[in-house]
Amino acid sequence: MNETVTPGVVLKTKFVTANKKGFQDYVQYVDREEAKGKGEAHRSMFSLYNHYMDDPDKTSALFTQQSDRLSMEGKQGIKSLFEQAQKKNSIMWQDVITFDNEWLQNRGVYDSKTHTLDEDALKQVTRKSMQAMMKKEGLQESAIWSAAIHYNTDNIHIHVATVEPNPTRDRGKRKPKTLDAMKSEVVNGLLDRTQERNQINDLIRDHMVNTKKENSSMRWSNREMKPLFLEVYNHLPKDKRQWHYGYQTLNPLRPKIDELTTRYLNKYHAKDMKQLHDKLDQEVCELKRAYGDGPKDKKRYQHYKKNKLDDLYKRMGNAFLQEMKRYDHQQNPRQTTNTNSPYKSMPSGIHLQRSLRSIQRSMGQTYDQFINDLDHQKLEREIERER
Repeated sequence: MNETVTPGVVLKTKFVTANKKGFQDYVQYVDREEAKGKGEAHRSMFSLYNHYMDDPDKTSALFTQQSDRLSMEGKQGIKSLFEQAQKKNSIMWQDVITFDNEWLQNRGVYDSKTHTLDEDALKQVTRKSMQAMMKKEGLQESAIWSAAIHYNTDNIHIHVATVEPNPTRDRGKRKPKTLDAMKSEVVNGLLDRTQERNQINDLIRDHMVNTKKENSSMRWSNREMKPLFLEVYNHLPKDKRQWHYGYQTLNPLRPKIDELTTRYLNKYHAKDMKQLHDKLDQEVCELKRAYGDGPKDKKRYQHYKKNKLDDLYKRMGNAFLQEMKRYDHQQNPRQTTNTNSPYKSMPSGIHLQRSLRSIQRSMGQTYDQFINDLDHQKLEREIERER
């Protein structure tokens, strides 16, 4: 029986209209003495949240996009804007970002022994989350928000309230993609996996793909791959511009190209592949721990490993196809796409050097970038200039 994973981050959202009690509760809360610092919070704050949140026993001072801690003057300014929004029938969006304390501790944000919290880190991810929300909802020029970090024994959480002092919309519902982006900003801001993901990319591009260009399939040491290499080469379309892994015309050949990749990786990169699988599994584990394993949250990471392995096979496939293009030029040095103006053959050393540079460029790009580069046409133009 699978054990349910407790998400590191949970986002709960609601909205209230100007005539609801929850709107006035927040306006009153802003002006209370408790909002000045960490102390007993007014029980009516965000009253609509109380059905799923415990009453907080401690709260940080209010903060905003511009301020880490609102002064008395700043609180009065916020209160005035919220009152204006209420009078003009603005929607109030109420968001709660809830954290699993153990997850925060593993991120180095919280210390359960001393009960200390890196408030700056939580304020920064809140700001990024709200920036993403307002950008996706078109509220950048019209909305303001304020927030507070709440402490209790079970979960640290952040309350955020957003209004439009001069409303531009009368619907409170936000797009699912907006909520996804809000949560992703919080997770990515605290779960910094840049170094680990760079290591994965280095394994794929430098350790495996880029070394392929130096290892010809025609070498005696690769004799077991040579028949399959030639079989694929002999069935490629005449138009060399289609000699790229993603072209539909290569669909029938793609399994054989993948088999070439598998044989090559098994022979030369068995240890790298084991390391890659371990690192990808670790990334999936970290993402699962952050987002949880609910039906919607699974979509954020369930295909992560497969997509990375598919990327490896695409890049390796393009490396083999580039080698086949080079091999074809060597077999047919005078053959060109312009039959009316035959080119003189290039010296083999220059030809090989250009082919290698072409492979190197292609491996450093995505497939779409590679197609846009129109490498085949570029190579032909370079040959013509050499004449």
